Parts: sequence; structure tokens; C-alpha cells
Amino acid sequence: MRRALRVLALAAVAFAAPLAGAQGAAAFRDASARTQQVAEAYFSAYVARDWDRLAPLLHERGGFRDPTAALVFGGVGREGKAATLRFFREAYAVLTHMAFHRTRAFFAGEVAVFEGTLDWTVLLGDGREAVTERMPFVTVLRLEDGLVVEHRDYADYHAYLAAARRPAGKGG
Repeated sequence: MRRALRVLALAAVAFAAPLAGAQGAAAFRDASARTQQVAEAYFSAYVARDWDRLAPLLHERGGFRDPTAALVFGGVGREGKAATLRFFREAYAVLTHMAFHRTRAFFAGEVAVFEGTLDWTVLLGDGREAVTERMPFVTVLRLEDGLVVEHRDYADYHAYLAAARRPAGKGG
């Protein structure tokens, strides 16, 4: 009797595993598609610096961090929707241009990854502009409840530092 129950239990597991896998794959595909829709709209608004368009896509607990900017700009990041939007509006006000050149992007469950290069121009405090071209750039977004709850940027700031050191009149 015990042997028969074990065989029956193993058979149930063997038949259920592909079904669970199929259901898991469908859930993953659905979540990835929803993530792509929100993340594409959010990232587009971010690069355009359109904070009014970005705001409804940011979770109330949403936040931003750029760990690679710490030695260049100090602590770069905020937690909470209001603080993050205020940071974007204030810190990015010195940007006169921002364009992203996508190498690839993928959307896996509730995570979106954008990889490429960034062209951006920032007004420096001395009246000069730092024109940075083709800076390696990665953005990782994590969604929760269909909204961006975590935004991480990773950039190679060597090109920006070189642009910021150029004398006036020696543009990008």
C-alpha cells in the first residue's frame, strides 16, 4: 500500500511539474509585457526630462540611485516619490540636452534593463557647458504594483570628467 501511494505521489508530481512550469512561464511573460509597457514610457520620460509624464509611473515608495556618481557628484539618490521628483526637477535643471542610444533592453518579470550610451550636456557653474558624448550607461528599473519602485543608473563618468575639464570654446 505504501509503495502504491509513493508511486501515485511521484506520478502526481511528475504531471504537475510541467503544468506549474507552463503557468509560471505564462505569468513571467505577462509580467514582462506589463513591465515593458511601463518601463518604456518611464524611461522615455526620464531621458526627455519630462517629469510630469514620469510622475504617474513612479510608485509612492519609488526611489532613485546612481552608485557610480558618488565620487563625481556626491550622494546621488532619493527615496519616495515626492523626494525623487523634486531631485529630478532640481538636479537635472542644469541639463540642456540628453539623448540615449540604445544598444539593448530586456524586460524580465518586474525588472527592466536599458543598456546603451548617453549624450548629455550640462551647464557648469562657471558658465561653460560640459558636452559628453557616448557615455556608457545602464538603467535598471524594478516595478511593483505596476509602477517603478526602484530606479538605478550606472554610468562611466570618465567622458563627463574629461568634458568638464575642457577649456571654454573646446566643445565636445
